[in-house]
Amino acid sequence: MSLIRLFFQLLFLRAGPEDMPSGQQPLLIALGFYLVVGVLLDLAVTSEGGLGHGMGAGLLLLAADALVLVGYSAGLALLRNHRARVPQMLTALFGATAMLGLVAWPLVVMQPTGAESADIDTQLGLWSMLMIALFAWNLVVLGQIYRRTLDFGAAIGVLTALGYFILSSLVYMGLAVQLLPGETGLPT
Repeated sequence: MSLIRLFFQLLFLRAGPEDMPSGQQPLLIALGFYLVVGVLLDLAVTSEGGLGHGMGAGLLLLAADALVLVGYSAGLALLRNHRARVPQMLTALFGATAMLGLVAWPLVVMQPTGAESADIDTQLGLWSMLMIALFAWNLVVLGQIYRRTLDFGAAIGVLTALGYFILSSLVYMGLAVQLLPGETGLPT
């Protein structure tokens, strides 16, 4: 079965990390897919009047997120004595995250800016609800990967995914403040 098809099945909880091919090559393909989708999302944000940062800053933030995902996930697997499962887990995490990024891409491109119409509140409300639904789906998908890899229950798997998102957000904001002063919406 093709790797992209397995990634698609991860989104509907029909495959798990144990279904991913083992080895370095599938992991590198998944990482490459993750990076390409991340660049597409970064381009969508910056072309739509987003942060306006250069590609270099976006790539650095993307690489930092990949390192957080690897460190957090591999660290948990080592703590749970599942070192052998790390490559397949990372393949699943990178692949699922990339697929969800592709799902998010149209929403990112269509983000209301207020310039389109006078009905910005309705548009922003609908867009926000779709983004929240996508985030919840992301939590469930990654939670399922953690659950199946680390032998957790479903709730603990979702909380583990939430832990990754919190850590990733903290690292992202810490780096963004350094790389993009005055453009993060935070006080400088």
